[in-house]
Amino acid sequence: MELQWVPALPPISTTQIKQLLSVLWELPFCQQCLGSGASRGHDGCTSDECPDSTYQAQFRHFITYYKRLCASYEPMAMTGNPALRTHDDIRNIIKQLRLHPDNPKAEVQRLVFPKSTDPDDESNALNLAVSISMMLNCGSQEFSSILLEDGCNRIVWRQGTTLTEYMKLVLPRRETLSPQRYAQQAFLDLSCPLVMAKEMKRQAGTRFCGTDDITNHLRYDAINNVLFVFHHTAVLKEHLRLSKNCGSSPSESSCLQVAALPRQYALEVLYSTQKILFPLWDSESVTLLQSLVERASFDSDILNGNEYDFIEDNEEKIDFEYLWPRLSEIYQEIQNPRPRGWLANWLERRSGARYVMLATVAGVAFAVLLGMASLA
Repeated sequence: MELQWVPALPPISTTQIKQLLSVLWELPFCQQCLGSGASRGHDGCTSDECPDSTYQAQFRHFITYYKRLCASYEPMAMTGNPALRTHDDIRNIIKQLRLHPDNPKAEVQRLVFPKSTDPDDESNALNLAVSISMMLNCGSQEFSSILLEDGCNRIVWRQGTTLTEYMKLVLPRRETLSPQRYAQQAFLDLSCPLVMAKEMKRQAGTRFCGTDDITNHLRYDAINNVLFVFHHTAVLKEHLRLSKNCGSSPSESSCLQVAALPRQYALEVLYSTQKILFPLWDSESVTLLQSLVERASFDSDILNGNEYDFIEDNEEKIDFEYLWPRLSEIYQEIQNPRPRGWLANWLERRSGARYVMLATVAGVAFAVLLGMASLA
């Protein structure tokens, strides 16, 4: 008799999905929908404010991501007592991470698992919770290989590192541009985008691939001529709603205390997508984006640029502190596309400076010979 593999975590129920979204983003589900008390098992929600009728369509791609990630979890040892047994365990870890973003991972792990039985498995459980809440590949790859894309984050969250420190490692702010140098980078101007996906497709034949790893956003794979785009804008907007009340220019720690991505980074990802790469006021860009939604499974919310109630007045225009190097690379590719195909490469190899010099020397030699012949 052949043994069948059984996932460590059971399938998630509809009620558990609502409970998860409530913990992650404080979505205002009513108590009936959360399945508490005497209301458990109700047939429908009658609350006007409860998102029960819209959440499945709005967060369909995230729910798929969550299920896929949970399916990849395997206990490190077959002890019969895995770190994660129910989806309630994941929600509990997310709550603890929110409370202790500046505590080393080892301390948070002891708080979550006071009676430790398998430290490696428990460490992986924390990694899984971060991967879910921050939408990135966190830590050990033994259980998360299903999420790996070429070029994704592979920085491990180590025991002596806090979550705040870890997020700074995987989302590093780049060298700050001086105001003068920033002004010279015209491709960063939101009002007149020069780094449009339609131009990459037209000039370089670039393909676009959706990514579930936010650290992979705008990564350009030059070998395969593919640009990765983080397409979960519905999730980004929830993170921005959470961090809106964290003050002006909130720190990474302040954002993590409400389980949100660094606000500046979330803004850059959203703006680079909807205002630079696919400006929603440009009909050709919208048409391209619609094709990616239909054929490449991009989140349909990426076409929605109307609900910006989570943006402060002073955030209508931002400086790019994280993503400007990647935007610069894309701009250079549009201006000077790499040669594609054997013929283009052959011509490229023969268009270098040395061939120009050889052509010049040959021209001079020919002119000398022609002159000598005319004197004869």
